[in-house]
Amino acid sequence: MPEVGSPVWKYTLRRLVLIIPTLFLLGTILFFMLRVLPGDQALFITSGEESVASIEDIEALREAWGLNDPLYVQYWRWLSDILRGDLGYSRYADRPVWDALSSKIEVTATLAFLSVVVALAWSLPLGIISAIWRGSWVDQTIRVVTAAGIAMPNFWVAILMLLFLVKFFNWIPPVQHVSVFEEPFTALKRLILPAAVIGFRSASTISRMTRSTMLEVIGDDYIRTARAKGLGPWVVTLRHALANAIIPVLTMAGLLVAALMDGAVIIERIFTLPGLGQQIVDATSARDFVMVQGIVLILALFMMLWILIIDLLYAWIDPRIRYE
Repeated sequence: MPEVGSPVWKYTLRRLVLIIPTLFLLGTILFFMLRVLPGDQALFITSGEESVASIEDIEALREAWGLNDPLYVQYWRWLSDILRGDLGYSRYADRPVWDALSSKIEVTATLAFLSVVVALAWSLPLGIISAIWRGSWVDQTIRVVTAAGIAMPNFWVAILMLLFLVKFFNWIPPVQHVSVFEEPFTALKRLILPAAVIGFRSASTISRMTRSTMLEVIGDDYIRTARAKGLGPWVVTLRHALANAIIPVLTMAGLLVAALMDGAVIIERIFTLPGLGQQIVDATSARDFVMVQGIVLILALFMMLWILIIDLLYAWIDPRIRYE
């Protein structure tokens, strides 16, 4: 544990402070980009085959909700709410944005965590094995599988996996979702299949990166010295080779979390998971711009904190890295 006032603490504090202007800039750009989209929430809510709303009714809703105000007035209203820690009020959900998203954050966060676990648990061993047995049939098989994982989109893998399970095992994943804090085993059964689908593509990329970095270091002098000292092959591979090859892999794993978030939007819809991915699709269709902004800011905050954790792990894995 680094001492307070050490370079690591100063670096962490500086990065945390930089999150604030980054979120401000992202929220500002997103606010004006969303207002370019045609239609608004009043028109969406009053539309439909059985709707009897007149043009006057729609205009009255726009006036009551402040949609007719100039953009700078709407922006200042939204910014004032954000500065108070309030994500705003969703007219479509008829509740505060945070109240609507609190339960959905748990679903997406749990799915992302399981996806990362699945990706790393599968990719690192395969990458190491592929590098050790370079050129063998094992290596060729792993490379074919990982190439297929990179080539196939997540939604296609999800559909194939569902068809395979139904066709040969007559099994489909549970439909009703429960909280991981209330019934962890039931929630795990619900989430493990979509987590495996999302993690498959990332695992393929990480596996190939692990293979490449391992091949770069296993021929270095310090590896030959470790073998000459009589160390076992797995000690040399895991303690010496992997420790020096893992930094680029860790960087790639950190960046692929963003891809996990992108995949969650589609996968949550396929598996009917009540997460942020499903919610942002519904909110965009409903022109619920306040909800969309809240979701994007939450995901952006999660990504920035995750990248910070990855950066701090560098020094823990490789003591030569300093933050002065």
